[in-house]
Amino acid sequence: MTGVVVAFQNIVPKYIVDDALLKPDLDLAERKKRLLLFAGLYIVLGIFFRALVWNLSLRIFGRVREEVLFGIRSLFFRHINRLCLNFRARHHSGELFSYLLGSPLQQIQQYAHQMALMVPSQAVALIITLTFLGAWDLPLSALLLVFLLVYFYVLQRAKLRIKDVHLDYQNTESQVSGKVADLLRGHRAVKMHAFEDNAALDFEERAKLIRNKSYWRDVTTHMQHVKQESVLYIGYGALCIAAGLRFLQGDLTEGQLTAYLTSFIALQGPLNAFFQVGLLRGSAQASLNRIDEVIRTSSTTPDPIDEIAIPPDADISFRDVSFSYDSLQPALKKINLTILRGQNLALVGSSGAGKSTLVQLILRLYDPDEGSVNLGGVDLRKVLGKELRRQFGVVPQDPYFFTASIRENLRVAAPAVEDSALVEACREANAWDFIENMPEQLDALIGEGGATLSGGQKQRLAIARALLAQPRFFIFDEATSALDTVSERLIRDAVARITKGKTSIFIAHRLVSVTHCERILVLEDGSIVQDGSYEELAQVNGPFQRLLDTQRA
Repeated sequence: MTGVVVAFQNIVPKYIVDDALLKPDLDLAERKKRLLLFAGLYIVLGIFFRALVWNLSLRIFGRVREEVLFGIRSLFFRHINRLCLNFRARHHSGELFSYLLGSPLQQIQQYAHQMALMVPSQAVALIITLTFLGAWDLPLSALLLVFLLVYFYVLQRAKLRIKDVHLDYQNTESQVSGKVADLLRGHRAVKMHAFEDNAALDFEERAKLIRNKSYWRDVTTHMQHVKQESVLYIGYGALCIAAGLRFLQGDLTEGQLTAYLTSFIALQGPLNAFFQVGLLRGSAQASLNRIDEVIRTSSTTPDPIDEIAIPPDADISFRDVSFSYDSLQPALKKINLTILRGQNLALVGSSGAGKSTLVQLILRLYDPDEGSVNLGGVDLRKVLGKELRRQFGVVPQDPYFFTASIRENLRVAAPAVEDSALVEACREANAWDFIENMPEQLDALIGEGGATLSGGQKQRLAIARALLAQPRFFIFDEATSALDTVSERLIRDAVARITKGKTSIFIAHRLVSVTHCERILVLEDGSIVQDGSYEELAQVNGPFQRLLDTQRA
């Protein structure tokens, strides 16, 4: 209906001039009557039909558009959450955030809006107008059609150029977003090291890069607009000459001449709409390509089609396992190892020896290049990743906490758990003493990354969170490193209680923290070089004894 109203607006001048103002044998009253009739008809169509239909279509399409965008965001977020750590090593958080809530989806949204609401109505207006004009004067309409073809050729060329420049800008924006997000997350380190001026200079360098890319993007886009406007100017000039000559030759009436000239001006609306859609399509296509590239990325740790359940009483075993992060330097070499159910095992060695890598393979954050990691005799590649990791309570060296309440952070491990269970887990982890002293207690907000908590408080909360998942296995990655004596004692007491009778793996640099472990593995350059108890290894001349002597010194 909107397109019909626009088309009527384009052709009504012909009838006003020829059938009302200049029609012979009509008295003044009849001329006024016809003039009011044509004008009134246009007003009725414009206000009542166009406005109502436009509003209804906007409501319908707005709902559909937002549902589609929601679907893309949801699909994207779920997909990147399923991807392996190899993917996250290649794509920083700022880049992924821009895909979800930044310019890529905004450009897709703008293109969809123009394509759904503007193009159909403008296309109808263009077709109806050209049909009427063609019926009045075919040669003049043919000239107008040639002009339209030239216009669409310019549009196609502009679209390709716009796509390239927007893709370049989006790539730069993603890189800069990642760096800026890193600077903001590292605010505490910036303050501690008096790095404010350098951080500001670093930010300004990135901001200048965005400024320059944005400037050239806009200049390039404007140049395409200039080309488009130039075609319009040339076309209108040519139409004025051709229409004027046809009128002088008696092939056009005054009303038809008026309609041709006003229609050309009015048709700039549809033409501009097509041009804008063409430009937006270039940027939207670049955005879709980037999003599609991520969505098509497959995980290096895919879930099996026919998964196998994990046996209830399971040992952990490595069978000839080798692994490297970059296919160049091996991180683990031919590891053969069995961790018995209920055993307390410590992994020690210098930095880069392979301790964390071993644990990441147990959690199936990576898959081995050779050999297999098994749980109860089942290859982990045959187990669903999330089901596997639910069996493990992990307490990392620097646990991450979301900007939310203590309750919400604890419920990450068990979303439906009651407050009473939260309190009990906190008591078990020796965390309730400091939570109880907070005015809001479980409702107390934790700053980004746990910024409002001390190191010992974060570790105890991490233990409580791990407990809530009721895991069958525990992994502690330097859980007591860099803590004060009181915090370390509290954490050791909590760990001793919760790991009783459960398979527990401890990654440690400080050997004094693993004296309670019944078995210790010493790793060097991706290989297990010693295996025994603390007392046994301390009496043998080897890597463990050298580490022990170094730490005692």
